[in-house]
Amino acid sequence: MTEECSDKPVQVSKSIRLGKVEAPDGGWGWVVVFSAFIINVITFGCSYSFGVLHVSLLNYFQESMSKTAWIGSIFVAVPLLCGPIASVVTNRIGFRKATIIGGLITAIGLISSTFVNSVKAMAVTYGFIAGLGISMPYLNSIVVVAMYFEKKRTLATGISRCPAVIVTQIFVPLYQYLIMSYSWRGAVMILGAISLNIVVCGGVFKPLEGAKEYIEVQDSDCDDKIFTEQDHVDHAIELTPIDEDFLVSKSLKSKDNFKSNPVSCYDFRETTKTPCKQMNKPLIEISIFKNVRFVMFALSGVILCLGYHVPYLFYVSRAISIGITQNRAMFMVDLMRILHTLGILLYGFLGDRKQINRRYLYSGSLLLTGAVVAVVPLFTTFLPCTILAGLFALFSSSAEVFTSVIIVDILGIDKLTDAYGVVMFLQGVSFLVGPPVVGWLYDTLATGSYHTTGIYDKTFYFAGSCIGISGIIVFLTSFIKQKKPRQTD
Repeated sequence: MTEECSDKPVQVSKSIRLGKVEAPDGGWGWVVVFSAFIINVITFGCSYSFGVLHVSLLNYFQESMSKTAWIGSIFVAVPLLCGPIASVVTNRIGFRKATIIGGLITAIGLISSTFVNSVKAMAVTYGFIAGLGISMPYLNSIVVVAMYFEKKRTLATGISRCPAVIVTQIFVPLYQYLIMSYSWRGAVMILGAISLNIVVCGGVFKPLEGAKEYIEVQDSDCDDKIFTEQDHVDHAIELTPIDEDFLVSKSLKSKDNFKSNPVSCYDFRETTKTPCKQMNKPLIEISIFKNVRFVMFALSGVILCLGYHVPYLFYVSRAISIGITQNRAMFMVDLMRILHTLGILLYGFLGDRKQINRRYLYSGSLLLTGAVVAVVPLFTTFLPCTILAGLFALFSSSAEVFTSVIIVDILGIDKLTDAYGVVMFLQGVSFLVGPPVVGWLYDTLATGSYHTTGIYDKTFYFAGSCIGISGIIVFLTSFIKQKKPRQTD
């Protein structure tokens, strides 16, 4: 599908037409990072705190635990499954407006949940509507940070992605207090009001402007004819294609600083007063699927997600089953949260070092994570189990930092919006399939002749294998040679 010609002029920026927009690597970019951090606090807060809300919903609706749990499951899955939709919306209206609209939809979904009287209705309002709204801010919080930073991209991404400690230490207890004080309906309504902060954060996501001279646009048909001022908008000037959407004069094409490098076409269009008609643009960039390295990297993400959450789901249960006290088991959880956050910052720092290959660092970290998870069943005492829990949290944090950054390394910043939307969808499918598979393994072994701790052994072996295989695939992407785009003079 492509866009129709519009009689109404839209704004087209100089930066998309004249040259590559330079990432500031600081300045306003740190405000963008803080806004992305707040968006992730709200996003993860709504997800992680559902367990507190779930208890109240069980008592109120008097439905089964599995049926009530569908509300939270849908809310977690929908933002990821709607990744391609978020990409399309962002490409059409820009990341600033998409984030603001997503925040409004999220607030509408949460606030409307306070008026429902059934689990099915709440699954629609809280699960689907709020989940759909969250998908756009979640995607854009990653894309915009990557756009604003280049030399410090990994560190900035890491900072924006480490709200776990705040969520668990502040957000969850706050939510529990709100439920006790105002009932679950009042708490959800306040949560909806809190989600409106996403709208404010979206307003911070202003498009970059990096061009230094104006150029004129010929407003004659759907294809943009782009000229420099010195070309005087002469129809007879010979035009050279720079990609499937633009034609540019040879004098501009020959400039060394000219590179077509948009993140979101609309965001760069809205910063200047030069009129033109909208471009013919596919809903999603199909060319990303022709890149073998990206396809392999996306596959590694799917396999990773099959086993990524197993330690978080079963580590405490296994610890208690082998005789570790509940207080000590909860200490392991706190240690995992702290080391996971520190790991994100550490990988953010290391990933920006020129002497370190990000892909090798990521693949090695995944292999170590898989190995740690796979050897968990070999230990049954507190100290080694605690050490393994900490190492898992530390190494697994690499996935939070490197996914978007490596996509940029493979495809370029201009394809990140489309590519990350696809990755989100695949991760959503994997998260939907993973827990049932792990649950099936647990149930199958529980009915067999395994002793109590043996019930968990195969589950951890499965998770460790998935994470390790994911690391191997990431490593192999380094050996795939891609054809470089042909340069035209």
